[in-house]
Amino acid sequence: MKSRARTFLRRLGDAFPWTPLGLSVAGASLAALTWFAYAEMDLVLLVVGYGAAALALLSSLATFLATLVVARDLRIRRHDPPGEHTLETELPARTGFRLRDRWWLPLVRVRWMVESPDGLSSRQRASEGFEEERLVAAKRGRRDHLRRRVLVEDVFGLTRLGLRLTTSDVTTALPHIGALRRLPSLLATAGGDDWPHPMGVDNGDRLELRRYAPGDPARFIHWKVFGRTRKLVVRLPERALTRAHRTVLYLVAGQEDEASAAASRVAFESALASRRSQDEDWVFGADGVAPGRGALRLEDALDAIVTSADHAHAGAAGLERFVNEEERRGPASVVLFVPARPGPWLARVVAFAKRRAGRVRLVIGVDGLAHRTRPKWHRRLLALPPAADATSVTQLDEVLRALESTRASVLVIDRRSGRALGEAHRRAVRERRPDAADAPKSRAA
Repeated sequence: MKSRARTFLRRLGDAFPWTPLGLSVAGASLAALTWFAYAEMDLVLLVVGYGAAALALLSSLATFLATLVVARDLRIRRHDPPGEHTLETELPARTGFRLRDRWWLPLVRVRWMVESPDGLSSRQRASEGFEEERLVAAKRGRRDHLRRRVLVEDVFGLTRLGLRLTTSDVTTALPHIGALRRLPSLLATAGGDDWPHPMGVDNGDRLELRRYAPGDPARFIHWKVFGRTRKLVVRLPERALTRAHRTVLYLVAGQEDEASAAASRVAFESALASRRSQDEDWVFGADGVAPGRGALRLEDALDAIVTSADHAHAGAAGLERFVNEEERRGPASVVLFVPARPGPWLARVVAFAKRRAGRVRLVIGVDGLAHRTRPKWHRRLLALPPAADATSVTQLDEVLRALESTRASVLVIDRRSGRALGEAHRRAVRERRPDAADAPKSRAA
């Protein structure tokens, strides 16, 4: 309801040409002419009043004329075929949308922004007589339309009119990889026959013995033991582990999962590039991917990463079914990419990892660590630069404490630096003052 009311008021304001500053200037000039200039015969106020009134009138005429020209350009753009744009989050990308720079229109400038969908912003750059658009996505995802709000205003800020252009452009935003180039080896162990392990899968050699029971195949009877002891025993597979030739990568969606999504992208790209033989099988899955439909190609994996952004409210809901379906084709190790913020996904992941002790690795992606940040009003009061979004070390510690009970290997990796972060780094962030990183910037400013 609030967003609808805000949109309605914004549309109403875009249809009214005068800004609060313009109304103030027009009212002040009228008051100066009526009550002082003519009444007191003050020639200075007479010149100032007429000058301000002329400026307001000239700005109004220029804005109206420019609005008519821009509206004609937008009507032409509405007939353009819908486009498809692929970009990476936080990185500006061209979309082909541009408006001609009307240099011959005095006192007027044209700018626009993306009004819908959320998470997209527009930047303009002058190029060869045009104002070209650079689109920036804050989060990954797929959007099926673009609604731009085009503002025509004078350079003094006295008048402003707004227009809108809605297109059916499809925008696909992938998580940017930052400084992540390669990740440490993510291979884990699976069922096999390399070395015995009490928590392994019974897929090893038949070295274990037990009493014969009705229904056991006769070919597994150990006849030498029968000849020596006159007791029927059968051979059983040893519970053992081996290096997995099949690896399942799974992205768990949730709040603040952009860095983890980027890590999963890098991991799958590196796995396909460094695959040594056809025996190594890498399967990618994510929330929103149906069981048995794991991605084997990079294009399908990227599509799964983008689609998972729509399932952040039910993270890891399909994890168990997806992995069970993949393990029907053979034992596999599982690598989970999880968010750095607690959510409904955490309990599901903990229960899943406990049932597969020793066969699950977890990767958490972060965008730097921060203990506390200044309030926005405090930063504006001190004229400090805006703080970059960083992962809360308190929330990360809460996630790590919950994952400790699984006894699984956990890797925390920073997308900004590309380094793995340990307990010492998190302790240093907790002990650092919140304004330590801001002090050099504020002195330089």
